[in-house]
Amino acid sequence: MRRWLSELLIVFSIEFRRFVTEWPVYLLVSVIAAAPLFLVRLATDVTAADDTRLLAGAVVFGLGLQSINGTGQLMVSERFEGQMKLFRTAPMSQGAYVVGITLFTVAMAAVSTAAVLGIGALTGIAFSLSLLLIPLVIMTGASLTGFAVLIATNARTASSGALLANTLGVLVALLSPVFYPIERLPEVLQLVAHLSPFTYAGQAFTEVLSGGSSVLLPSLILLGFMLVTTTLGIVKMRWRES
Repeated sequence: MRRWLSELLIVFSIEFRRFVTEWPVYLLVSVIAAAPLFLVRLATDVTAADDTRLLAGAVVFGLGLQSINGTGQLMVSERFEGQMKLFRTAPMSQGAYVVGITLFTVAMAAVSTAAVLGIGALTGIAFSLSLLLIPLVIMTGASLTGFAVLIATNARTASSGALLANTLGVLVALLSPVFYPIERLPEVLQLVAHLSPFTYAGQAFTEVLSGGSSVLLPSLILLGFMLVTTTLGIVKMRWRES
């Protein structure tokens, strides 16, 4: 167990050094996530409640991009540039590698959330801060990293892996009603939206940023997504190249 934790921390520390050198890119992703918030506010007359929902949507959209797009592209890069092979021959367990990557994803999710909330505050949006945001950021940021692991380790080429991770991340985020109530969707799309963890994340963040605390059910669903997809990623990932 001690060795496994040591391996995990090694992966995290190596990835964190990447952030230190490439932090402007991660900041740019956060700004892009907040862009829909500004566009809607400029184009329409919004109430304070609308502002909170839009801010929650921007947070979740940024977390979604990080969960699949960011993690997928990171692992695709490491696999085809040979860094994953170095981890594998260290030797290091695939579980420690995946959890280490997931921890890094969560850390970047926290950075993204802080940036979006900071931008929201600077633009005059009133919202509540709560310790409940911490577990929500963790569970949302790690909710679909397992899928990113499967994409990155099974892609035939670096370009196809990056493209698939980008497409899936944006598609899942767009199909999730994070900027508006799910009831506005047609019934068929409501069924699809219920399959996305970001739908429940949007509900939870809207509740907490509005000053509420009734987030038990969406939190349990997010926890389930995180545990199931991470376990799936560890068990089914292609750790050894054929």
